[in-house]
Amino acid sequence: MELDLAILFVDVCDSTRIYESFGNVRASEVISALLGRLGAEVTGVRGRVVKSLGDGLMCVFPNAEAACRVATLMMVAAAESGGDGAGGVLNLRVGIHFGSVVRRGGDVFGDAINVASRVEAMASPTEILVTEAAVSRLSEQVRGRCRLIDNTRVKGRKAAIRIYALHDHASSDSSAERTVMGGSLAGEVLRAANFTLRLLYRDREKVVSVRAPKLTIGRHESCDIVIPSPLASRQHGSIEFSRESFVLTDHSSNGTFIRTGDSPSVPLRRESAKLVGLGLVGIGAVPEHPEQPHVLRFVPDVDI
Repeated sequence: MELDLAILFVDVCDSTRIYESFGNVRASEVISALLGRLGAEVTGVRGRVVKSLGDGLMCVFPNAEAACRVATLMMVAAAESGGDGAGGVLNLRVGIHFGSVVRRGGDVFGDAINVASRVEAMASPTEILVTEAAVSRLSEQVRGRCRLIDNTRVKGRKAAIRIYALHDHASSDSSAERTVMGGSLAGEVLRAANFTLRLLYRDREKVVSVRAPKLTIGRHESCDIVIPSPLASRQHGSIEFSRESFVLTDHSSNGTFIRTGDSPSVPLRRESAKLVGLGLVGIGAVPEHPEQPHVLRFVPDVDI
């Protein structure tokens, strides 16, 4: 039987550390208690826990609104998990997608399941990531809590998908307001920049544009932008102008991390993602500030 459902994956982060810190018995008790509470939140909004996956859950909901509401409640439950002698707060990461699934018995299958799982894996601790397919089905109030953080390719999908971060409250930050929803915002940024992107590293600058559509990044001296950091691979990645977008592709061992504005960094490993607006690229590690030796800045600019 085929159904359109919201799919939610939730996972307890860094469970290895928890087992090492608490011991096997206590850690199992603490995580099981938290998962039990998460499951109760799911059933409270007519959702269903399809299965347990190690230290996480796979759940389905009749609509995206219910999934996002439960995801927020899950974060509250995790924040309260440090009580009762648990020895510290347990952090969660959550991924939500909406799509068509096939139900067989008590299980569900389909491409939408794979997408939701991939999105959950992209999330940082305490982060809720939601695909545009789910965001587009939310009420205006809940959409106001969603901030666009990436337009990326998910393994198994040819086309890139937009990924949003769901926050507790609508942000009053002006930069955040510019990135809330609005499917054409990325295009507007690029049109304003006349399809030119400046890449700044230390005292050097490179430009990607219609006239210079591709550059390479890496530790080897043959790269267009040489990153003399042990975190960088010899041929770490590339940035290419394609179909009115600037696409970063990772070819490295340590991965590449994109940070747009104040949003959390998004990891890429052998994957591609669009560069939208102003931000930082971490070569082999998360970027904290532009002065780090493994970090370069990207800035849309007028064509020169």
